Amino acid sequence: MKLIPNFKASIKKIATRKNAALALLITLFAGAAAAGSGGAEFEPMYDQIADWLDGAPGKSVAVLAFGFSMFNVMRQNFTAAIGAFVGCLLMANAKTVIESFLTAGLPL
Repeated sequence: MKLIPNFKASIKKIATRKNAALALLITLFAGAAAAGSGGAEFEPMYDQIADWLDGAPGKSVAVLAFGFSMFNVMRQNFTAAIGAFVGCLLMANAKTVIESFLTAGLPL
């Protein structure tokens, strides 16, 4: 009978040591993360997506979303109509919306 409590206690010690080792490893490698600096590698991709949103593909999706919202109004499904209409507005102003929340920050 005394063997089982000792076994459970040793399992808890091993689990605690594993968690401590994992926390130590995470702490050691946390210095490699740097948020908010650079990003020149993603500029071409961002420019391409912004051009799509501002150009013909974005306007086409906005028109389709507006049409879908009008279709849902006719079906008396106002929740989907409002969602599609908000999607239409977001697509029409996507570049401005994206740039406003990506440049938002606290002055230091």
